[in-house]
Amino acid sequence: MKYFALLLVSLAVVVSFNTQPLLGQDEKAMRKKCTVSVTWTWRGEDATTVVTVKNATKKTLVDPVVRVRFYNKEGAEVSTDAKGYAARIKPGASKRLEARFWSSVDTTAVTAKGEVEYCVFE
Repeated sequence: MKYFALLLVSLAVVVSFNTQPLLGQDEKAMRKKCTVSVTWTWRGEDATTVVTVKNATKKTLVDPVVRVRFYNKEGAEVSTDAKGYAARIKPGASKRLEARFWSSVDTTAVTAKGEVEYCVFE
């Protein structure tokens, strides 16, 4: 009986390790469904940046970490940074997140794109 219980526990551990990558892939696909729009303007040497996240999944998006990348006119990335926001975005909703001042943006930047880098789904 003791060996049977040990066998069941070992089997449960093996199954949980094998299903973990599948759960991560599902979450990655869900993050790709969340779109980020970035608007920004120059204020002196700082870039005032506002991000809006739209949740196109069927679950609530909680505490997103949004990465914004700035590109020059040749399309090369010149600056990037990520910021975490304390927010809950319901399915199908969009939310404008706080404005942020960036002083590390290269002055050659002409476009910006954003993506949800990390979040929790409930």
